[in-house]
Amino acid sequence: MPGKAKQYVDQCMSSVQSTVNTLQQALNSAEKPENKNKIQQAINSLNSVEQQLSGYQD
Repeated sequence: MPGKAKQYVDQCMSSVQSTVNTLQQALNSAEKPENKNKIQQAINSLNSVEQQLSGYQD
């Protein structure tokens, strides 16, 4: 059975994935290039977080 910390990390991963999906929708809806850039930067940051968390071992 995974430890409590691993459960929290898994919950966070799920939240990050959900947030990235929502930001992708926002990116598709954004019109101004500067807004698209900000949204893309946020997506990139979250993808980095996801990569870091994916290596978590309990």
